[in-house]
Amino acid sequence: MEIHRVINNNIVVSEDSQGDEVILIGKGLAFGLKRGDSIQDKRVEKRFYLEDKGLYAKFKKMLQEVSLEEIHIADDIISMARRELKRDFNESIYISLPDHIHAAIKRYDDGIQLQNGLLWEIKRMYKEEFKIAEKAVAYINDQFGVDLGEDEMGFIAFHFVSAELNSEMNAITKITRFMKEIVNLVTYNLQVCIDEHSMNGFRFMTHLKFFAHRVVNKEPPEMREDTVLYDIIREKYQKAFEVALKVKDYISNQYNYEISDIEVTYLTVHLQRFLERKTE
Repeated sequence: MEIHRVINNNIVVSEDSQGDEVILIGKGLAFGLKRGDSIQDKRVEKRFYLEDKGLYAKFKKMLQEVSLEEIHIADDIISMARRELKRDFNESIYISLPDHIHAAIKRYDDGIQLQNGLLWEIKRMYKEEFKIAEKAVAYINDQFGVDLGEDEMGFIAFHFVSAELNSEMNAITKITRFMKEIVNLVTYNLQVCIDEHSMNGFRFMTHLKFFAHRVVNKEPPEMREDTVLYDIIREKYQKAFEVALKVKDYISNQYNYEISDIEVTYLTVHLQRFLERKTE
């Protein structure tokens, strides 16, 4: 492959056989080479394609600041997260995660510890992502000889959630706070403890995460209606339905967002499971 641009000794920009621009990474890959020279395929360790041209430009800029080792570690962590979470990530994580790892290591070297004000909520609401983040931080600590702790696990879990939901980190913070508010409202009114380790708790938190994403981003509510099911649920699960309506009113007043009857139906079914578990 021919070099189109040398970013540093380890990273170059080239084109593949289809004419698509690709970033090639390898230790000492471009040492002593210049534009127009050829790269041996066996020396290429990683290839990056980003369809979003805006992200691609940011990625190339990031490569000038982040070390080759940090990029490799971030890519390994992303691959692990994809494999274990079985979810797709937005391409932006290939920029945000290595950049965060670079900054976290620099803070550690400078003796600065950044506290995560939402750590408790992240551990509770994004359990799967946090488990992967624990492994990620252990890997980073081992590879770089640092001692990053739980606060960094929370930040990295946030990056996974952001890439899952295709949202900016600021939006994820709002989503997390929204989820906390709804969980508090539900537990108070139902007088139940939501155990995220249980299947019912896991299902509810997963549903709430994606619902919160729609509310915070003001996405149009689901308009599919099923009046027969709505009426059945309202009559059969009266206590859960009553609390679901309180959630609806809270969201309307606090977030200026009207949820649909079908969403109230879904929510009622989730809440009813908690009530049934309470009486077992």
